[in-house]
Amino acid sequence: MSGLNEKAPFELIEPQWRVVGDDYITALAWSPDGSTLAAASAGGPILLLVGETGGVVHELPGHGLGTLALDWSCDGRWLASGGQDGKARVWDAGTGAEAMVLDGGSGWVEHVAWSPRGDLLASAAGKFVKLWKNDGELCRVYGDHASTVTGLAWLRDGRRLATACYGGVKLWRIDAVQAKKHFQWKGSFLSLSLSPNDEHLAAGCQDASLLVWNVKTAKNVGMSGYPGKISLLDWDASSRYLASGADREAVLWNFSGPGPANREPFVLSRHIDRIADLGFHPKRDVLATVGQDGMLILWNIPEGIMKDLCILKNPLTRLAWSPQGNMLAVGSAEGEVCLLSVR
Repeated sequence: MSGLNEKAPFELIEPQWRVVGDDYITALAWSPDGSTLAAASAGGPILLLVGETGGVVHELPGHGLGTLALDWSCDGRWLASGGQDGKARVWDAGTGAEAMVLDGGSGWVEHVAWSPRGDLLASAAGKFVKLWKNDGELCRVYGDHASTVTGLAWLRDGRRLATACYGGVKLWRIDAVQAKKHFQWKGSFLSLSLSPNDEHLAAGCQDASLLVWNVKTAKNVGMSGYPGKISLLDWDASSRYLASGADREAVLWNFSGPGPANREPFVLSRHIDRIADLGFHPKRDVLATVGQDGMLILWNIPEGIMKDLCILKNPLTRLAWSPQGNMLAVGSAEGEVCLLSVR
């Protein structure tokens, strides 16, 4: 793996606002119009914050044993959450009221995801994935998983859903109980990411390797040589680049043209402690990474040159770009949420 330029000049960027909570930030999610930021904590409560000012719109009780996941419906009306109480919950973003409590089917709900059409909510708990109508009616249960489901990803048509667990990735149709496809692999997956054009499914492995399947042909390509297990994945908006995170490094693969085969990836090395989260700008070739070292770094892609660096006081846990890309939110291990205005 080839390293990238770490000597480019950078300028410090200061947070526009800060909100201090009382526990580790486990999830951040922007409403589709970018007006509201949801921030969940390990203690359970969820804050709905005004994006521009950081003002508190609502404080939701969340999940008593801890909130793990957040996702907004496409119209911004509903916020779904999953937690260690074994429930998925749906909140009315306008009033802050709890609209639905859904039984995940296991000890904790690690993933929730609204379909692109907004008519279905998927929840993953243990070996079960459940599909719920937006009125709370259970319409499908996918229980044929070898182990805990570690990833969910809707395809753009909103009629197909991918899930990851030990043994591979499965592709389901919402009108059938049997998987349409099974991309098999003998290993445990920790992360799943679907390219925006629906062409590739990427899954990060416990054994420090990365698998990427072509959705149509089921052909796969494997990448190895990572310093640790791969729990972080994200595609850029054009589906050209896949960023993956392991330990202190972010590794960038190019899927344009012939794809990553026989191409050396770019390695983004500047963090001095484990990278906690990463994400591409929604419109530009910029990747953000945050780490336990308290550093937020913006990288120019594909050059891999460090564009900006912000050093915050506490170890960082999560990041989220606003839909317009003009704001970047980060959360910390001490419960702080910061908003940075991106030039």
